[in-house]
Amino acid sequence: MEIILTGNPNSGKTSLFNQLTGLNQRVGNYPGITVDKRVGSFTYKKQLFQIFDLPGIYSLYAGSEDEKIAVNAILDYRKSSEKPLAICMVDINTPHKNLLLLSQIVDLGLPVIGVLNCRKKSTPSEVANWIKALEEKFKTTFVAVNASTGAGLNNLKIQIEKQFESRVTTINYSVETNDYNDWITLANREISKDSALRITQDLRERLENIDSSFSLKDQKNDIANTSENSNQKSSKLDAILMHPIWGYFIFGVALLVIFQAIFSWSAYPMDIIEFGFGALSEFLQSTLPSNFITNAITDGIIPGLAGVVVFVPQIAFLFLFIALFEESGYMTRVVYLMDRLVKPFGLSGRSVVPLISGYACAIPAIMATRTIKHPREKLITMLVIPFMTCSARIPVYTTLIALMVSSEATWGTFNLQGLILFGLYFFGAFMSFFIALISHKVMKGGGRSMLLMELPNYKIPSLKNVGLTIYEKSQSFVFQAGKVILVVSLVLYLMANIGFNQTFQQIQNNDPELISTLSTNEVAQLKLENSLIGQLGIFIEPAIQPLGYDWKIGISLITSFAAREVFVGTMSTIYALEDAGDDTSTIVQKMRSDTNPDGSVKYSMAVILSLLIFYALAMQCLSTVAVMRKETGGWKWPIIQFAVASFSAYLLAFIAFQIFK
Repeated sequence: MEIILTGNPNSGKTSLFNQLTGLNQRVGNYPGITVDKRVGSFTYKKQLFQIFDLPGIYSLYAGSEDEKIAVNAILDYRKSSEKPLAICMVDINTPHKNLLLLSQIVDLGLPVIGVLNCRKKSTPSEVANWIKALEEKFKTTFVAVNASTGAGLNNLKIQIEKQFESRVTTINYSVETNDYNDWITLANREISKDSALRITQDLRERLENIDSSFSLKDQKNDIANTSENSNQKSSKLDAILMHPIWGYFIFGVALLVIFQAIFSWSAYPMDIIEFGFGALSEFLQSTLPSNFITNAITDGIIPGLAGVVVFVPQIAFLFLFIALFEESGYMTRVVYLMDRLVKPFGLSGRSVVPLISGYACAIPAIMATRTIKHPREKLITMLVIPFMTCSARIPVYTTLIALMVSSEATWGTFNLQGLILFGLYFFGAFMSFFIALISHKVMKGGGRSMLLMELPNYKIPSLKNVGLTIYEKSQSFVFQAGKVILVVSLVLYLMANIGFNQTFQQIQNNDPELISTLSTNEVAQLKLENSLIGQLGIFIEPAIQPLGYDWKIGISLITSFAAREVFVGTMSTIYALEDAGDDTSTIVQKMRSDTNPDGSVKYSMAVILSLLIFYALAMQCLSTVAVMRKETGGWKWPIIQFAVASFSAYLLAFIAFQIFK
């Protein structure tokens, strides 16, 4: 039994989706389109209901790409033989903005339940008056629900069950069936005069009908004081948070706090995870028979997975703050605040959300550019998103920063590791805007878009929504990275145990006494260096030596082109293989104790800075390349993007190493 959830942006739609589905959610793609859709399910009276959370829209006359996706989905559902139930959100504080979409969906002939999203301060009489008036007007069922707290959720489930039991046929579609499809097809072109007149007339009639056919004066009076108080509080906060000077300062401080928290707050859970994986490896080594499979698990898979899972607490804290920004309404203010700064770079305020989303992952961030209507601004935004510091870089950054600076080092009251991480995020953002500026100067075609957006009232974030966001994003990170790490670890272990070159074979066959004099770790190091994977690393070493890298780092560079976070897992596997799994210290401790043949420290300041710059700029994510090809409709821009990122990474990493060596 299928349900589609629709509504305006900021109407409480996502909160209701989370209340209904809880953890029973998954992310998929719309047919033929690489855009995420959220699908969830819930059970009521032993019946399973599947609910689809569509992108927020104001009407069925779509403009941006994500609006077209939602409208197309609704129109496709209308054509199905067994129509799904449509749940349409109506915010009690701004009902007239929501009723246009509701009226259009009702006219489509879909079974509809209207959900009146009430706030904590909504009075019973206010809610009752709204429900009565709306049901009389639209001849459909309305249910009052507080999407933030879940109050009234059981009543909604009862009405959902009744709808599916009765399967009542609603009224027929009352306007030309091609109008919405025409608008979707022609939205970005010069629309025909007849279609424009029909659409304009339809909108005018609907809005007049909503405003005049029932005035709802009593209800308006009921909510006047609540809305006015809420608006006054928001205005006072906006005067500070959106101040032309203090607004930017506060946003900068907020980001600094985030990066401090990523290091400070996550230390204890990371230690527990490291200890757990180390204990698991020791337990399996002591209990399982000593053979190839056991060694592949303890020396390959477990160290590789540990190198990624250990960073989940830091990823979780990053998503915690992003979710708090979005839930509270502050993220929208950041978009408005940054609009005036990004205009000179060929971007718009709408580019800010995809750019900030790039801190989580470049793939959904590139998809989020569908909200940008200006083609040139959209393309420039997509091109620079990979330079933003995505969460996959956090394992690399934190490992290398820990090599460079002690966790106890401070600068005043600030943790020095957190300050360096903040600097890396700033460097990524700087490069994004620098590349955007160059693209803006080089690309032909002018014109600017105008930023028109709704600023929702501030609200206290829903802890349930924040928790679900952290769980969903962290789970996605672990499973996506875990799949790659599992394959890479097995391949690395296999390549480390086959294809030995003549040097090792001659020592093994002709000088067995030498082998017998070496320790277990020395034999493991000799085998790894002369194995197939070792030979591959040595083969590319001349190309990366100017950056200060050796063959081990070269192997990690190759594998991390699948995904950046694989760097740490690969290094964990290599060092576990090199010491034959006897050393259970952390990857940072192993890398810190590694030395060059002349006895010098391998991971010097110059090498670490070179690696940090390389990973800050290199586009080591094949999935991002694939999404760019899909979104731009060809290989031209992905190739240009990949070439610019790779050249910048190599050049600046080379300069950094040569200066600091």
